[in-house]
Amino acid sequence: MGNLHCSVYCAEQGRERMENLDLEKIDFAALGPVVDRFMSTCQVCPLVLKCREVRSFCGAYFEELHDYISIRWCCHAIYALSAMLSDGSVPMNIVKKVIQKAEEIARSNAHTGVSIAILGMAEGELMEDFSHTPQPDIQPEPPKEEHDHYLACVQCDKKFMDECFKLTEEAEINLPRIDALLDYPYCGHMRYEMAGMLLSPSITIDKIKQLINKTRAIAKEKDYKGGHFRIHYIAIGRSIKTT
Repeated sequence: MGNLHCSVYCAEQGRERMENLDLEKIDFAALGPVVDRFMSTCQVCPLVLKCREVRSFCGAYFEELHDYISIRWCCHAIYALSAMLSDGSVPMNIVKKVIQKAEEIARSNAHTGVSIAILGMAEGELMEDFSHTPQPDIQPEPPKEEHDHYLACVQCDKKFMDECFKLTEEAEINLPRIDALLDYPYCGHMRYEMAGMLLSPSITIDKIKQLINKTRAIAKEKDYKGGHFRIHYIAIGRSIKTT
């Protein structure tokens, strides 16, 4: 398919995953160029090995979180919420607060469900405490069956997928503003999410700058080499007040 991989291991992983998909039901042409640009961020990212290392336990709450959602959610967005819970410093009631806000935004805009861009807007509107206090890293047990969201977009229904792609393209316009704030490695997918935050008129670039600074502090706390997706979501969760 012309894909680039960081190693033979990842190429083999990709091959095995493709073999498990029902390719007759997947229309790759429907994805469009924005997905290619979004997915290709991993090919140039220095943080990918850490992603593989923490992927299993970051999904520990994936199944439980389905008990708290009431509309359609992108599985990447649910995984993001699970990652937010992955060091024990963010309580579940914070995540429930994010779920409520995201679903409120989706409904008010007549969207089918909650995509990553809508999740970003909800997070951005709720964040207000950018102070930093180091916390212990209490990692949950990995689930017995790991949820693999690889190529989830191509298995999504077209209406929801098209809504997501439209918002992603709108958010993409804001990427240069996000990149201008960064002077250390940061997950490309999280750059897109922060660009999506700016789709909300109530979210300022200064608020995102404060999130980036807090992410840096937590990365240093945990000895991560940049704005990894796990660190990014923990930083968001810690920036939302419980009351």
